[in-house]
Amino acid sequence: MKLIVGLGNPGPRYEKTRHNVGRRVVEALAQSFRARWKQDKNLKSRFAEIECHPQQGILAVPDSFMNESGKPLELLLRHFEINFKNDLLVVVDDAALPFGRLRLRAEGSDGGHKGLRSIQEVLKSSSYARFRVGIQPPEPVREPLEEYVLSPFDPQEEKELKEVLDRAVQACRLWISRPVDEAMNWTNQPPEAS
Repeated sequence: MKLIVGLGNPGPRYEKTRHNVGRRVVEALAQSFRARWKQDKNLKSRFAEIECHPQQGILAVPDSFMNESGKPLELLLRHFEINFKNDLLVVVDDAALPFGRLRLRAEGSDGGHKGLRSIQEVLKSSSYARFRVGIQPPEPVREPLEEYVLSPFDPQEEKELKEVLDRAVQACRLWISRPVDEAMNWTNQPPEAS
């Protein structure tokens, strides 16, 4: 069984912010499967069950804030008996990656991302797949990074985000059903090449 977790912040205030693009990818993935969400207070998450031949999977979004993502993830892994080294994919925003670029890695550092840092502190490992969705603007921003990531996408970005989410959904489906190297080769190409 595979587990895909989209990180972000809960509540309507953060719903459309750049920092929540990981959650939006997983929500779009659930919609593509017509999956039904279940709220589970014990797991501190919403989750949905999917089938993507030949695999079964769980999609989840923690109810915690980004920098406390580790605890709900630990609960999900234990409850669904997931081996994080082979069967976990964490989807996050990346302010160092150009807007719309996708990057899938089988393991790696937290890269300064507080959600990934929280997860690695709980797992005591960086050996799990992570899928980064670029939110970097074309020009440097004047505001502090924290304010930028917690602000909503501008109207043009929001318009373009539909295609980004579509590609991200396809990448997640590949990760579930194909070898990780194959999923990485497709995902890590520039958008026009994929």
